[in-house]
Amino acid sequence: MPAFFNRRNNAMNRLILILAGLTAAVNAAAVELPAKQVLTLEAAKQVAAAAAGEAQRRHARVVIAVVDDGGYPVYLERGNGAQVASSQVAIDKARTSAIYRRPSKVFEDQVSKGRASALALSGAAPLQGGLPLTAGDDVVGAIGVSGETPQEDEDIARAGAQVLAAGADASPVTYIDHAAVAAAFTRGAPLLETPEYKVHASRRTEPGLIEVHDYETDVVYVLEGVATFVTGGRLLDGKVTAPGEIRGTRLEGGHVQHLEPGDVVVVPRGTPHWFREIGTAPFLYFVVKPIAGPGGAS
Repeated sequence: MPAFFNRRNNAMNRLILILAGLTAAVNAAAVELPAKQVLTLEAAKQVAAAAAGEAQRRHARVVIAVVDDGGYPVYLERGNGAQVASSQVAIDKARTSAIYRRPSKVFEDQVSKGRASALALSGAAPLQGGLPLTAGDDVVGAIGVSGETPQEDEDIARAGAQVLAAGADASPVTYIDHAAVAAAFTRGAPLLETPEYKVHASRRTEPGLIEVHDYETDVVYVLEGVATFVTGGRLLDGKVTAPGEIRGTRLEGGHVQHLEPGDVVVVPRGTPHWFREIGTAPFLYFVVKPIAGPGGAS
């Protein structure tokens, strides 16, 4: 009998241990962790495309780096003519912004004001041009731009960062107040740029180059001034100035049109167009650019 009871007690002990283990496993499985938003390759490409669009508008030669929230590269784009060294610098700026959750300019300002200890911060590059990428309240990564002046680098990076911030907003509507619009027209500047479309507040005081856009259709609405506009024909000396963008100075043929306030012109992608003369300056006009092809809707 004692042996029987010993075997029975041993079996009960093993059962108790098994049940205790199962209970611990269930309790461990029940622990809830907060959901985390992750920067996808697709989102990184959209951010880079918006920044590249701003760089193209400025004729800037830059490298654009997009990293995740740990500072590791997700996407890198080196524009035509950008210096090779800018590739690593752009990554360094982006990594700084991602892991410290703030613009990289913060550290440049600290160094310039005499805080030499900022140079010793692990993984920090005290160079302007890196900005965090946010989705709601979360920092999901960062963008870094290098190749032009520090302020230009940051402005180009901001064009990319704004795309992700706008996409994270529950509202798809963009509101730009009259003061911001008026300020944009004083210098001619984009009001909004996304991978699907762009809206520019454009200003001209003199003729421009002949242009051909492979991916963008231009919808022009004239606000102020008069101009002579030429569309169609054949561009004779076109040179690629950016992906999908061709410029030149010689046009064969084409249709000549006088533009004045209230006129609307739609220039399909692939069509040469040229502001040949500006009759009354400044010539102000809105341009809406739906995008088809790389980086835009098909």
